[in-house]
Amino acid sequence: MLKVVRLNTSSDGIFEITSMKINVTAIQIETLIWEKIIQLLIHGGWTVVYEYDNYDKGIDSDLIILKKNNEKILLGWDNWFEGEIYCFNEVLGFIEEKMKLSFTRGESNGILRQEIINQYEKY
Repeated sequence: MLKVVRLNTSSDGIFEITSMKINVTAIQIETLIWEKIIQLLIHGGWTVVYEYDNYDKGIDSDLIILKKNNEKILLGWDNWFEGEIYCFNEVLGFIEEKMKLSFTRGESNGILRQEIINQYEKY
């Protein structure tokens, strides 16, 4: 698991290590697995704060945003690239552990491109 740390120097010259949370995107997730992940998260206490509701939902594309405490997960799907998940690396690691899977991390080719993520940042 990727962990990024930052070294901070206090006024007395002592170094302090703090960790930083990094957002990652899991890509090319098979549709049935993507759907199971959503159910796992909802049953685990994550709340749906946004759900795509246009006429092509589940046909051409889908987008669900889940929230728990101060953490957020964007789950996108389209019929070309299948499922994608955008969240903190630690959260994705938790999902991988629960599902006993290892996801490919990379840049979105599908619905979770950066401009889409920025558009739904308010949730």
